[in-house]
Amino acid sequence: MPIFRHALLPLLLLCFLICPSFAQAADSLKIGSLPAADSLILHAAKEDGVFAAHGLNVEIIPFQSALELGAAMRAGSLDGHFGDIINVLMQNENGAPQVIVATTSHSTPHARFFGLAVRPDSPAKTLDDLKGKTCSIGRATIVDFVLDSLLETEGAADSLDKRDIRQIPVRLQMLLSGRIDSALLPEPLLSLVEGQGARVILDDRKLSLPLAVIALKKPEKNDDAFADRIRRFRAALGEEAEKINADPDSYKNMMQRLGLLSDKAAPNYAMLRFEEPLTPLGLPSEEDIRHYADWMQKNRLLKKGVPPLADIVFQDVK
Repeated sequence: MPIFRHALLPLLLLCFLICPSFAQAADSLKIGSLPAADSLILHAAKEDGVFAAHGLNVEIIPFQSALELGAAMRAGSLDGHFGDIINVLMQNENGAPQVIVATTSHSTPHARFFGLAVRPDSPAKTLDDLKGKTCSIGRATIVDFVLDSLLETEGAADSLDKRDIRQIPVRLQMLLSGRIDSALLPEPLLSLVEGQGARVILDDRKLSLPLAVIALKKPEKNDDAFADRIRRFRAALGEEAEKINADPDSYKNMMQRLGLLSDKAAPNYAMLRFEEPLTPLGLPSEEDIRHYADWMQKNRLLKKGVPPLADIVFQDVK
């Protein structure tokens, strides 16, 4: 028995040296998330054990609004968040430095993420028919930004009477009841209102912009350990994206179970797909960041100017 014990010790030592899961505990990350369709990739990577396989212990903290999520980031209670570039730029300016490490949705000709819907009894068939009509948005949010980008692309800037209605359920109710002419909505809410008679007359498929991202809090000093953690996090997202693309029906069921897709919206909802190289491992370009920043400065949301790209978007120099 003593001989066996002595022979076992070198084997155990070797395992500690070559197996990170034995040598050290998994890196823990608390990620704040909003109830958007493409946040599925975070939940699925956790449930499928993909994060754990890459040495990451990820806890997903749900939030119902970007304002609450931003406050949590500034308070230092989160290690990262799912959101959009507007939130990332605002939080960096307000003392919560972070870097974008992945893109979860990017407008393409093959899928819609946002659209302009008109009330069920509306006679409007084109954007020209809505000129001067009311449109509900959440001011100073990604919805406001996308609407302005769409109108600019169509040569119809400032053609709608924008109404700031913060609560999304109220926006939906007002649109479906005919108390407002139109609303700019994200998926799967677009599919939900379509199923109840509303019509989508314009969507984001002509845009070419990153729409939702994941950002991680920057440490006081960027080091090899932080970069390695990001690489493993990105590798997990890439692996999970392949799983979702390969079995969309199964993950559509998961979306319903997680409350990311309502039963009413499900029949009309075209399941999201992650498209390389844009998602999930694509990263915003300097031009993308400038597009957002220019809009934010125009709307007085950004005061200190745009930080260098390397300060807000992960640069893998390995």
